[in-house]
Amino acid sequence: MAKAKTRKSKSKKKRIAKSASKKSAPKMKLFYSPIHGFIHKVLVAAHETGIWNRLEFVPVLPMSDGFSIAAINPLHKVPTLALHDGTVLYGSQTIVEFFDSLSKKKKLYPKAGPARWDALRRLALADTTFEVTVNVALELNEKPRRQSVFDWYWPKIVRALDQMEEDAKKLKGFDIGQASTLHALSYLDRQLGKSLPAPVPRGYDWRDGRPKLTAWWKKAIKRPSVKSHFKKDYVGDQSPEFAQQKIAEVLRAQGKRVSAPTRVDYAPG
Repeated sequence: MAKAKTRKSKSKKKRIAKSASKKSAPKMKLFYSPIHGFIHKVLVAAHETGIWNRLEFVPVLPMSDGFSIAAINPLHKVPTLALHDGTVLYGSQTIVEFFDSLSKKKKLYPKAGPARWDALRRLALADTTFEVTVNVALELNEKPRRQSVFDWYWPKIVRALDQMEEDAKKLKGFDIGQASTLHALSYLDRQLGKSLPAPVPRGYDWRDGRPKLTAWWKKAIKRPSVKSHFKKDYVGDQSPEFAQQKIAEVLRAQGKRVSAPTRVDYAPG
């Protein structure tokens, strides 16, 4: 009886030590846009793979001076992930796959085979739809606006939405392709609310005529990984000083000299 109690005590101590070790482990720094008016694929992936609490969130406004992350990412783009040893990963597709590699249970990337290729195809479709929508959104800041941008990109967005409707008819579970689709659709919603110029129809809603995609969307946005941030204000320090402090920490981990931040590549207005 005494031996059994001793074994239980040792086992409990090991669990406590293991838990304490996880809590004290250095956190990875995720430099990202703190705009939660759309669904961040990387945040969804972090939550789904169970590593949310292993991240330190560093807000970055890429088009505002004081927020340049060019010192650790030559592209000066978010998201950017910095590991505690100074290793830096950039590009959302790289980061979400890295998160997935850390997951012990939940996997967003199917194993090799048709299901994996289908998930990657939907990931590419949604990611490119998002990028195209970003280009359209940026054009709204230009004076004068180039009508050719809207004429060129809008048909691509409509065709992508139609393909998403077809895909929604056979979606099961939740994978990286669906995480990216949430990202693309929520960002498109955000931009449509700004009344995009022709050929975008006035009051356009991608849900119209796409019942399967709409039903999937309504269900998917109820996931805890989405509700963790979607339409919730960012809580924390989002000053340029905080961002530069975290960039300096990454540079020191790399053994590099910390210098004054460069100006951002582009600032509208």
